[in-house]
Amino acid sequence: MRLPLMMGFGLLLAGCAANPPVAPAPPPDLVSSDPQRCLDRTDCTTKTSRTLMFVFDYAEAGGALVQRKGDWLFTPSAAKPSSWPSLKIRLANPPAGRFEFASQCPAGNCRIGEVDLLRVYRSYLGGKPCSLLEPKALARCLDPTALTPTPSR
Repeated sequence: MRLPLMMGFGLLLAGCAANPPVAPAPPPDLVSSDPQRCLDRTDCTTKTSRTLMFVFDYAEAGGALVQRKGDWLFTPSAAKPSSWPSLKIRLANPPAGRFEFASQCPAGNCRIGEVDLLRVYRSYLGGKPCSLLEPKALARCLDPTALTPTPSR
């Protein structure tokens, strides 16, 4: 009775040893192509900090300092007119929220266009801010071909 039990146990071990161990599945890819989207709570916190850096740099460059109400950052309606667009940014809610951005040029002739300002904001969110104070850095940010690597020969 003991022999068949021992043989069964031996065959079980032999069968397990013959199968190679299964590698654990790789973690899901947490890379998002949209810098305005959060991947998790930490990413949202980092991008909120980058948004604050953007609005302070924007004010330093000459734009109006924004106010905050809840999840919204916005140029106050009482701000004096300038050559900088007004801003409206909604902060993302973790874990997988999205930052919303809008700008408007109330004076009609702004220093930077709405599409270009969005590109600068997205560069901040992506961790590669373009300086609003340095014309050469801003030009590189606004020219998408300047950011694309050229193929090596």
